[in-house]
Amino acid sequence: MKPLSLLLVVALGLVTAASAGPTVIECWFVEDAGGGGLAKRPAALLLRQGPEGPPSRPDLDPKLYLSLHDPAGALQAALRRYPRGAPAPHCEMSRFFPLPASANWASGLTPEQSCPRALDGAWLMVSMSSSVFSLSSLLRPQPEPQQEPVLITMATVVLTVLTHTPAPRIRLGQDAMLDLSFAYMPTTPEATSSLAPGPPPFGLEWRRQHLEPPKVSLMPAPLVWAVPGEEPPELLCLVSHFYPSEGLEVQWELRGGLQGGSQNAGGQRWLSTLRHHSDGSVSLSGHLRLPPVTAEQHGARYVCHVYHPSLPASGRSAEVTLEVAGFSGPSLEDGIGLFLSAFLLLGFIKVLGWVVAYLSIRKDSKEKKAQ
Repeated sequence: MKPLSLLLVVALGLVTAASAGPTVIECWFVEDAGGGGLAKRPAALLLRQGPEGPPSRPDLDPKLYLSLHDPAGALQAALRRYPRGAPAPHCEMSRFFPLPASANWASGLTPEQSCPRALDGAWLMVSMSSSVFSLSSLLRPQPEPQQEPVLITMATVVLTVLTHTPAPRIRLGQDAMLDLSFAYMPTTPEATSSLAPGPPPFGLEWRRQHLEPPKVSLMPAPLVWAVPGEEPPELLCLVSHFYPSEGLEVQWELRGGLQGGSQNAGGQRWLSTLRHHSDGSVSLSGHLRLPPVTAEQHGARYVCHVYHPSLPASGRSAEVTLEVAGFSGPSLEDGIGLFLSAFLLLGFIKVLGWVVAYLSIRKDSKEKKAQ
C-alpha cells in the first residue's frame, strides 16, 4: 500500500503541476484607428479547457476569442510557472505582417529564394509582460471561427520568445547575464516537409538599442476652434519613435486662460498603448479631453510637455492656441493683410487714373487732327 500511496501522491502532484497557471488570459486587441489614434477591443486566449468544452464568451468577437494550440509548449510552460496570486500579466494582441528578412545571412534559412509561402495568410502577435516574465508569441489563426460547441477561433502558436528577467538590474563594471529562450514549431506538415535539413526557417539577431529621442507633435494644429459652452476638439499629443519605452512622461499645461499665467490643464487625460516599430523604437499618443470653454479662454494656449531619458531636462513640447468663436479680434496678420489690400487698391486706382488720362489726351489729339 505504501508504494501505491506514494505513486498516488506523485500522480496528484503531477496533475497539480500540469493544471497550474491561468486558464484564460484576457487581452486587448489593438489596431490603428487613423489620424494617429488607436482603437482597442477586448480579446481572450483560452489556454486549456475541460471535458465540457470551451466556455462561452458572448462578450467577445469570435475572431478575438482564441483557443491556443501550442505544439512547442513554451507559452504554456511559462504560464504554468506563473506564481499563484500574482497580478495577471498585461496582454496585448495586434495584427502581424511577416516580411522577408533584410539580413544577408538569413537568405540560407529556407530553400525558397523569396519569402516562404508558409508565411502567407493572417497572423497575430501577442505580447505579455509582468514583473515575472515578458514574452511575445506569433499566432496563426484559422480563417473562420468554429461554430460548435461555442463560437471560438482555433490558433496555433508558431514562435515564442521568452525572458524571465524583463527588467535586468546590472551594476556598473559587472557582466550581465541575459535570460532569453525561444521555441519554434512549423505551421503545417507541408511547410515542415519543404524545409531543408538543419535549423528551422528563422534566425535570432541580437541588437543593442541606443537611446532614441521622441518627436512631438500636437493635433489639431495650429488652432483649436470652439463655441462657448461646448467642449473643444480632443487634443492628441503624438510622441513617436523613441527608446526605451520606460521613463516617458507627458504633461499638459494651460498658458493664459481665466487665471492667467501657467497652470496644469484641466480635463480628462490618458495615454494610448505602445506601438512597436521595426527599428526597435516605440510610439504612443497622449490624449486630453477639455472641459467646455468660456469667452475668457479666447487666446489661451495648451502645451504638451514630453520628458524622456533621451531628452534634455527641459524635454520637448508642442502647443496650440484656443480660439473661441465670436471673440476673434483682428490679429497682426489681419492688420498686415488689410494694409497690403489698401496699398494694392490705391495703386490700382492710380493706374486706372493714368489710363483714363492717357485715353482722354489721345482723344483730344485725334479731334484736333480731324479739324
